[in-house]
Amino acid sequence: MNRHISKRTRSANRLVAALGVLALCQGLTPAFARETPAGRPAIGDTTVFASVPAPGHPFGVAVDRNRIYISTSAGDFFASPATGGHLNSDGERVFAFDKSGNLVSTTSIATMPNSDMGLFGLALDGNPTPTHQLYIADMNGRILRLGLDRDASAPAVFAQTPPPFNAGGWHTSMWNDLVFDRPGNLFMTDDKPRLWRVTPDGRPSVWFQDPRLLGFFGFAGGPLGGRIDPSGRFLYFSITISAAFPGEAVVYRLPLVDHPSAADLEVVHRFPVVPGQPLPQATGLAFAESGNLYVSLIGTNQIAVLDPSGNEVRRISSPLFDSPWGLAFMGESLLVTNADIQPVESPDRWKVLKVFVGEAGLALNRPRAFGVADSP
Repeated sequence: MNRHISKRTRSANRLVAALGVLALCQGLTPAFARETPAGRPAIGDTTVFASVPAPGHPFGVAVDRNRIYISTSAGDFFASPATGGHLNSDGERVFAFDKSGNLVSTTSIATMPNSDMGLFGLALDGNPTPTHQLYIADMNGRILRLGLDRDASAPAVFAQTPPPFNAGGWHTSMWNDLVFDRPGNLFMTDDKPRLWRVTPDGRPSVWFQDPRLLGFFGFAGGPLGGRIDPSGRFLYFSITISAAFPGEAVVYRLPLVDHPSAADLEVVHRFPVVPGQPLPQATGLAFAESGNLYVSLIGTNQIAVLDPSGNEVRRISSPLFDSPWGLAFMGESLLVTNADIQPVESPDRWKVLKVFVGEAGLALNRPRAFGVADSP
């Protein structure tokens, strides 16, 4: 989640454990099985799509025409040796893989001074080659834009948190996930707790804020994943650990209007706290064409499936899951980033997983972007 709950989650889990809220046992719900034709995977079948090099900790994932982009988040906001944390002095990466999971390119992203947050959300525009671009959420308070042609230069800053939200680093504002609407506005989740909108010319403003979006720990646990539904009328977003519903993970939605009101905020689904099990902790979201919504739960190491009415219809589990974070469809499978945030970091778990779900994903909005030569 924001790596708040990423490296944060490590933190969140330590804090929750200290409060006696988290238990040690997992008690995972098994994935639902269904009969499949010979040679066709079963729903929930999970394999390793790709291994992620150092600095590891894959968070964001975006599926392009012939490439898969993965962002890393290796800094630790508990950056004290006493807690096992660290600043990310080596920077982050955006890795590009082909559709077979082979690494084809690496882009280094210099971190901001004393950075202990990394990268998360990724969004692609609809520009043709050679002006096709990837937008990258740096949780330290900026959106970067990376040209994807072979001669692309270093990422440029597309937007930054404006005053007074830029004072105090991620403690004041932390942009997490990115999603375009049809006109080309870029929406971002911020667990402080608010949602932002950036116009196509790179001007950010607070789009919605409400105390019900507050995370359980105040500084962490608020809005994380965000996606627009198949109708194009609503922004859905996850709350990792809710303060309004203590300890629960929540999915809300808001209509995509210029100025949504508090009355417009709707609860889509609440993931309850189950005694003896970890807190659910919702992170990434992904819509199928059917309207089903897939929600990654890093606390229980599962993916939940909600139907278009918000009812939970399935849980997918796998022993390969280790803090499943970002979600993106590729064919009838989900690509899932293994954030590997708790309890012990291991390069062996820096994986992108492929989970068969038996349905196609909803195509994301990819507007033509301003600021490049052939943009309208």
